[in-house]
Formats: sequence, structure tokens, C-alpha cells
Amino acid sequence: MNSSLTTTRLSRLLDRTFVQTLFASISPVFPDIILGVFDLDENVFFLSGPETATKPTAQSPIVVDNQLVGTVRTSLPAGCHQGVAGLQAVLADFGGKLLSQLAQKQWEQRCITHDSLTRYRELALLYQFGEKIGSCLDQNKLAEIILSEVRIFIKAQAGSLMLTCPKTGKLGVTASYGVASCAGALTNAAYQLAEIVLTSGKSEIVDDACLDPRLAVVTDCPEPLLCVPLKLDNHILGVINLSHKSDSDCFSSEDLKLTEVIASQVATAFETARLFHEIEDMAYSIILVAGATIDERDTCTAGHSSRVANISLAIAKKLNQLYDTAQKEGRPKKAPLIKLQEMEYAALLHDIGKIGVPEAILTKRARLSPDRLLAIKTRFDFITVTTGQNMSEELSFIRGINEAHSLSATECRLVQELTQRTYIDLEKLPQPFLLPEEAEALCVSRGNLMQQEFEKIQTHAEKSYRILKQIPFPSHLHQIPDIAYQHHERLNGNGYPNGLSAGEILLESKILCVADVFEALTASDRPYRSPVTTDKALDILRGEAEAGYLDPLIVDVLSSILNTDTHWWQDINNINPEWKERKNCDDQKDTHRR
Repeated sequence: MNSSLTTTRLSRLLDRTFVQTLFASISPVFPDIILGVFDLDENVFFLSGPETATKPTAQSPIVVDNQLVGTVRTSLPAGCHQGVAGLQAVLADFGGKLLSQLAQKQWEQRCITHDSLTRYRELALLYQFGEKIGSCLDQNKLAEIILSEVRIFIKAQAGSLMLTCPKTGKLGVTASYGVASCAGALTNAAYQLAEIVLTSGKSEIVDDACLDPRLAVVTDCPEPLLCVPLKLDNHILGVINLSHKSDSDCFSSEDLKLTEVIASQVATAFETARLFHEIEDMAYSIILVAGATIDERDTCTAGHSSRVANISLAIAKKLNQLYDTAQKEGRPKKAPLIKLQEMEYAALLHDIGKIGVPEAILTKRARLSPDRLLAIKTRFDFITVTTGQNMSEELSFIRGINEAHSLSATECRLVQELTQRTYIDLEKLPQPFLLPEEAEALCVSRGNLMQQEFEKIQTHAEKSYRILKQIPFPSHLHQIPDIAYQHHERLNGNGYPNGLSAGEILLESKILCVADVFEALTASDRPYRSPVTTDKALDILRGEAEAGYLDPLIVDVLSSILNTDTHWWQDINNINPEWKERKNCDDQKDTHRR
């Protein structure tokens, strides 16, 4: 039975005015016969005389698709000559057949129109569906979109999308929705049917899971199932499972065909997403290796880039939360949301330019190299042998300041005095106890790099930019070269390489700068100084922010992260928790050598 037809009133199939005009033209020919047309609810559609004149003595059905939609009735008024009684049945039969034909044509036209509209809507929905899944590269979100759309197309009350594991080949549920009734039995039956479809590669409709001998259903839950494979190049990626048809007892062949059309698009979308993630994973691995390779040039900074990336990501996520909250509360956001992937990649690659810095400078552990220190010892030994002067005190002094973090004015004066003292070499020529370049290296007031060496270190930012600019990053990662380029800029314009001020520096670069300084302060693997505690590092960062070097908001965000999760930095740095308890007597730490 056509449920749509049973709910369609006669007035929707026949034009009342047309029927009234038609029968009004017939009635005068049979003036003694009362003619009436009624719908199934006994509503009068047409009546040529008083309805109460007499009961109908003849009637004929109005039928559409073998279903009764109304009747044509004839009757005689009281006192009418019985000679016309035989005409009643003929007139009723004629009227019933005529209106049945007219109603049938109207119904068929309505069905054609309805089918055309349905097909148009399906095509429009399929087009929109293709656009939605074509722009989604997240497999979990993709699965949710697919089931949501399938639910609209097929009107199934329950469903799941199952994908095969690339390693084991077993099916697993990626996304699902549905009713709770018969959940256990239905899940078992649906999974068994999915395995059958996965093996055969053919779509299946099961009208009653309980009656299918292939399915071991443990209850009498009579729900129909539909299962379609996700095929791509003769390879089955998974299946779409549907059950509990909401508008009829069973799934139809039309449902199956439509689901198969959807499945063909789904398979392509999942393969596209898979390939995208494979390429993305490969790119990420290359970036990790590139960052680690640079770090490994200096064993004392190994892991620096990954730690800076973790710190930068944590800050960026927290800032995004703050901006999101501000937007929800109707307050203006201070900056756009930070793209986390771009932030992470830039942090991992920020020091890639160090590949162009001489290794002797990059790995310098003290003011003087071991070879230069040995040359001074040999020279002092010669002085002791030839002059009798004991140079052990001077040598100890030089060794001490060679590895000191900072140098006092008195110590620098003593170094200069050694350059003024002379001895006679084997060629009978006077020579200074310390050469001018040795004295220059020893008199560096902070750290161990001379000015020309520090300038070479500074070139790594520009070298990073030039290297990264050669990589064709996609549009959502296009700022990576600039973020890395600016990570040594300072808000007050005293940074390098371009002396940019606050408004000219990218937010991501400001984050990277704070993360870079914090990691350098707390790193436990720097030979030229001991690490400071996180509290001390934050104090130094706040001082830098007050002096106009660092962004105070970013420093505050990092502080809140550390205060919220006390183990966070320990986990990232992979260090012993007890290190925080160590006291560092040297509060003057170099925040610029990284």
C-alpha cells in the first residue's frame, strides 16, 4: 500500500471547480437523479440536490492505484418516477470511472513531480556531501560528517562506519550513531555482516537479522541491516553499516544504490585523507630530524629545538584559550588565533641556520680552546725553565677565568698585566707572557664569545630565514621562515638581525623568543654555566619584560602554565625532579647565548 496515497485527500487529486462544472453540465440531462461526489471522510465534493432527499440507491468507487479515495453516489428524490431508477447505476458507474481516470492521471503526474524533486534533492545533497567530505582531511571528523549525511539520505536510525586497520586488516568502528534497543545483538549482527561484506566485496541487505543463518544473533530483535563496502581500486577500506530503517520495515534497492554512490565518494575521501596524513607525517619527521641534526652539532644543546617547540606550543595553546574566552565574553581579542602546527614547525626549525656557523664557535666551551690553553701552559713552562720564575699561580689564574661565566674589572686588569710582562724566546727576542688575541679572549666580560664570534653566531637567524625560504611551505605554514627569522628580535628594538620593534614582530616570534630564553636558562646541559630553577628563570624573564625585551603577557602565560602543572617542564626536559632544589650561587646568567 502506498502510504503517501492514503494520506492524500480527494481535493488534492481533483479540482473541485472542474468537477462541479462537469457534473453541473450532466445533471440537467437527468433532472430527476440527485448526483453526489464524496471523499473518504464523507465530505461533500459535489451535490446536485438536497443531501437529505433520500438515501443513495447506487454508488461507484473512485479508485487510484487500486485504493479507494472517494465515491460517486446517485439517488432519487421522494415521489420520483421509478422509470429512471435504472439510470442511477449507469450514471454512478460512469461518474466513478471518469473521476477515477482523472484522479489517476493527476496522481501519476504528482508522483512524477515528486520523484523528480526527490532526485533533484538527492543530487543536490550528494553535491553538497562531496564538497563537505572533499575539504575534510581529519579522518574522525570525516567519519562523523559521512554518517550525519547518510542519516539524512537513507533515514536509518542507527549506523556505523568501520575501517580496516592497515597493519592487521581487522575492522574497527571509526564513528557510529543510533538507537539503544537491541544494541548488543545488533552490534554483533552488524559486525558479522560487515565481515561478510569485507570478504566478498559485495553490498548486502538483510531484512531480518534473526532469520539470516549467517548471522549469530542471540535475540529476536527483527531489525533490518544494510552494509556497503568502501572500495577503492579493488581494495576495500572498510564498510558503511546501517540499521533500523525509520520510514519502512526494510531497506530498499534504492537505499542500497544511493548508499553505494555515497560509499564511492567516501572511499576516495578517506584515501585522500590517509595520503595527506602520510605526507604530513613524513614532513614532520623530516623537520624533527633537521632540528635534531642541528642540535647534535653541539652535544651540549641536543634536544634544545624539541624542548623549545614544546614550550612554544604550550604557550600558544594557552593564548588561544584566552583569546577564545575573550571572544565568547564579547571582549575584543588582542590577536588572532595562533596556528599550532606552524608554531611547532617554526620552533623545531628556528636554529637551522646554525648549520652555517663555524663549529669551533658553535661548540666553544670556554674563552680559550684546549689547544690555546696548552700553548700557554707550554709557554709558561718554558718561562719557568729559562728564568726560574714559578708560573703555576698565573696558570691557575688563567685556567680559572677561562671557564668563569663573568669577569671582574680586577681580573681583566691582571690579564692585561700579563700581556705587558715579557720573556726571551729561543731566538733571543722578547715575547709577551700572553698574546694580544689571548688576552682579548680572556677579557670577555660575560660568556666566552668574543665580539666577532658573537656576530657570527647572530648570523644564524638570517641563515635560517634563507634556508627556510627555499622550502615551498603550504599557505597555512607560510610564516615559518619569518617566525624563525625574528626569534632574536626584542620589543624595544635591541634585538637582531633587523632591530625590529614590538609592532613589527610576529606574535609567534615573541612566543618563540620567550621559550628560547627559558629553555636556555633552565637547560641542565650547558657546560659554561649551571641551570637556574624555574622560579629564578621566571624572575629573569620578568626582568627582561620590564626592561622592554620580552612580551610581559607571554611571560605571564608561561608562569601560569608552570604554576598550574609543576611537573610539566620536568617531563619535557626529561630531568631529575630534585634538580630544582639545587641552589645556584651565580644569579647573573647570560640570557643571550643560546
